[in-house]
Amino acid sequence: MNNIFSLVYQNSLTQPNKVAIVCEEQTLTYQDLIQKVLTLSLQLKVLGLTAGQRVALFAPNGPEYAVVFLAAAKLGLAVVPLPITLKGHALENAMKSIPMSLTVAWSNVSSQLLEMGLVQADNLVSLNRRVADEMLWEEVLNNSEKDDIDFCDSQDLPYILTMTSGSTGSPKPIILTQRCKINRAFAATINYYNLTVDEVVLVSTPLYHSLAQRGLLMPLMLGATTVILPKFNVAKWFNVIQQKKVSFLFAVSNQLNMLINEIHLAKDMTSLKCIVSSSAILTQEIKAKLVENFDCLLHECYGTSEVGVVTDFCLNTDSEKQGSVGKALPFVKIKIINDKGEVLKVGDVGQILCQSKTEFSGYLQLPEKTKLAYDSEGYFATGDLGYLDKDGFLYYVGRNNDVISSGGINVYPQDIESVIKMHPDIEDCVAFSFPDKQFGEVIKVVYTTYSDFIDEAELRKICLQELTDYQQPRFMQRVDSLAKSSLGKIFRQSVKELYGG
Repeated sequence: MNNIFSLVYQNSLTQPNKVAIVCEEQTLTYQDLIQKVLTLSLQLKVLGLTAGQRVALFAPNGPEYAVVFLAAAKLGLAVVPLPITLKGHALENAMKSIPMSLTVAWSNVSSQLLEMGLVQADNLVSLNRRVADEMLWEEVLNNSEKDDIDFCDSQDLPYILTMTSGSTGSPKPIILTQRCKINRAFAATINYYNLTVDEVVLVSTPLYHSLAQRGLLMPLMLGATTVILPKFNVAKWFNVIQQKKVSFLFAVSNQLNMLINEIHLAKDMTSLKCIVSSSAILTQEIKAKLVENFDCLLHECYGTSEVGVVTDFCLNTDSEKQGSVGKALPFVKIKIINDKGEVLKVGDVGQILCQSKTEFSGYLQLPEKTKLAYDSEGYFATGDLGYLDKDGFLYYVGRNNDVISSGGINVYPQDIESVIKMHPDIEDCVAFSFPDKQFGEVIKVVYTTYSDFIDEAELRKICLQELTDYQQPRFMQRVDSLAKSSLGKIFRQSVKELYGG
């Protein structure tokens, strides 16, 4: 079947009383979940929504995401998940870039949208409390009438529109179809990691991100159980794994960095079978500590929002390839090219291009940008730099536009950052180009620390020991914090603009 609603509905027939979703004290069986979906689906029809129209969703982590996603899948609607922290120009950019037929929002967002004239009350549903005369989520779902179980053949219609930006500039919405999400759930996750209906899957990252959406929808399509953590907290993360017997989860690297530094809070982790890290490369030190402290399979994956997971690296079995982000998934092809589009030989650094059955359907209403994202052979240009070794393992070097040209020699920020992070007191850092009259560009490193003081001479000593002459940072600056996304990913461009001179 190629409709997500139909897959979950079938699970409600075969195991109606099995727990589908757990979120703190709230528990929904498959039967409960489908009843809520059918209620919402009918109300969306009453409001006049039809296949192809779009629903904006501003919500904290909770079961509401599943209800909206499944009702949208049934009717062939597209969902645009957005963070509840958006405000001002960022909120205006996001809403104006994609016309919405309905908005479901937390009350603080509802207030802003109404005040800014971005929505009308009759096409707005507030989740927690009414702020004007708009509809209220609880009242919508309390309706006793249900929709029929027929679903739209909408596998290739836009299903989830994910923003590549939204806080600055013009958003570039990525189109993900139901076919794409099903392939990512089964080919890239269920089949690849050998998951079963007995899994309990933890979602601890914001659900407006694609990774968390897979953690939510994949278990429901499989017939397993999803556990939603409203907000990430180290102690809660450990506790919920123990209490709910979590067996599988996706984590972002920043979470794992925090967890390993507070491993003393861990209790019974024996239910865990597999952890998959995403979003940024783990340091060698963190990888070693994870393997030492977690008695389960540990994987690190590399990919993009547009194509999904590209490679996978098992920390437990591929230790001789440390530094790599793994080999291509079975349905993925990778090539490395230079600026002329020529395929490079083993070991040479160039741009990473890939083909995959889990790739997106383009950028919404941006056909030229979609076309430019591919080469003549249909390979997607990731904008990332890396190289392949003789065994087909991919090594990620950095973003194409992050390369520093110092005295005509290309320097890759990750090489420098991995050395800076060897100092035990370094929390995080960013290396970037800094204008210089003699060399054109030199290297500056901005960093945060765990303590209030660090001897910069020690950092320079590590750099002298580990880096070549043209990789040496000219400037170093300790700062209180680095701008990060909700997934803990550093906004490199913001750091460069703030500290780049």
